[in-house]
Amino acid sequence: MQTAILTQTRKIDLGYRVLRISAVVASVLPMRLGYFLAECGGYALFLLSARRRSIIRNNIKRVSGVEPGKSRVQRRVCGVFKNSLKNYFDLTRLSQFRFQNLEGSVTIEGWHHLAKAVTEGKGTIIASAHLGNFEVAAQVLAARGIKMAIIVEAFDTTPFLRSIAELRQRNGCRILPVSMGAMKDSLQTLRRGGAVVIVCDRDVQGSGVSIKFFGEETPLPSGAVSLALRTGASIVPVFSVRKSNNRFAIYIEPPLRLVGTGNRRHIVKANMESLAAIMERYIRQYPEQWVVLEPIWCNQVTEFNSTQYID
Repeated sequence: MQTAILTQTRKIDLGYRVLRISAVVASVLPMRLGYFLAECGGYALFLLSARRRSIIRNNIKRVSGVEPGKSRVQRRVCGVFKNSLKNYFDLTRLSQFRFQNLEGSVTIEGWHHLAKAVTEGKGTIIASAHLGNFEVAAQVLAARGIKMAIIVEAFDTTPFLRSIAELRQRNGCRILPVSMGAMKDSLQTLRRGGAVVIVCDRDVQGSGVSIKFFGEETPLPSGAVSLALRTGASIVPVFSVRKSNNRFAIYIEPPLRLVGTGNRRHIVKANMESLAAIMERYIRQYPEQWVVLEPIWCNQVTEFNSTQYID
């Protein structure tokens, strides 16, 4: 037991050191070289990480809608690894960029949807997915005056995870690890007319509501819909995707029209399914940018907890 704890502590300490060194190196690397190295690192992880590779491959097959060819699946799986490291490179360098330089590499579609929701003063829930790189979107939206609290997966007090949180907060956003305190803070933020960001495509806490996602029942987090029903805030789906030459496009959808008939459970489920349909559309279009490295569907969780990983 003590050996396992010591091993885990060493891994965390190593991760922290790698993170700090990488952040310094990334801040001085030319962008093209940084992205090239990220692609090389992503390809290496693709070759070495059998478990993650199997999980991602199953996710890709699920979202594709039809059974794609093996070579296409492998390219997309490899793309997930590459995009994950590119996202990390972006995170470490974002604090070095002025907004004017960043916005020059970003296009925004549907800005008026978000601007209108914010000016109404009832609070805005920005619903997104693990797609593309939301760090870039957060930087751009914050620079345009959208002050956000971002709910993230709970992290402990290790230096490694604290460092990631610090990098994310450099753009002026508040980071709220999932907890009862985060829910209270989110309610207060929305009631003051502020914005809260919630990623809705993975049930990290294990307390989600089961809905159909890409044709199969699986629990997804209900926080965005529950907060909207409780506060009257608008839900605005926002997605950031990587384009050619590592430019970005931010897509802002019209506010979700909430339905309100039936008991509360049915109301929450119906609205979650509407939100899931929007996420499906973007994920299906950019599967290699859906950087979810864990099983999403219940049968996958059972499978990957009990089997070996074979390509």
